[in-house]
Amino acid sequence: MLQSAYNSLIVFLTGILGIWKAIPVGLLLKLNPPMIFFMTASGAIVGVSLLYFFGNRIRIYISNRRTKKGKTGKERKAAHLLEKYGVPGLGFFGCLIMGPNMTIILGLILVKSRKQLYWWTVAGIIAWSLVLTIIASLSLEVFIKLTEPLKF
Repeated sequence: MLQSAYNSLIVFLTGILGIWKAIPVGLLLKLNPPMIFFMTASGAIVGVSLLYFFGNRIRIYISNRRTKKGKTGKERKAAHLLEKYGVPGLGFFGCLIMGPNMTIILGLILVKSRKQLYWWTVAGIIAWSLVLTIIASLSLEVFIKLTEPLKF
């Protein structure tokens, strides 16, 4: 029981760094998929919320850096998503393509309606955490079933 709580905490803390990192960690720690989804999504939402509410300094730093060096590759991706799909597209698809933390940081620089970006990013975190957890856990089960006859 205590080990499961530690494993859940590890997935939660990894989720703060991004959903692409937390889901494999949860599978590696042998947590059940609903727990992986919940902890990954919760951690990512906490990370994005911290960046959203305390991200003014980060936004100023990146804005100053951006004027000196020009746009980075991720900034170009974010700008393309914003131009093509608007704020909902950046918030929702940016979580999958760039990760939620990078999406919210770049979105704070590029988007005027920050509250709308925040809620679309949260929706993207929930949706992509669910989809990626299902795909990863089913893929792992299929892999285990296929390699089972190979055991000596």
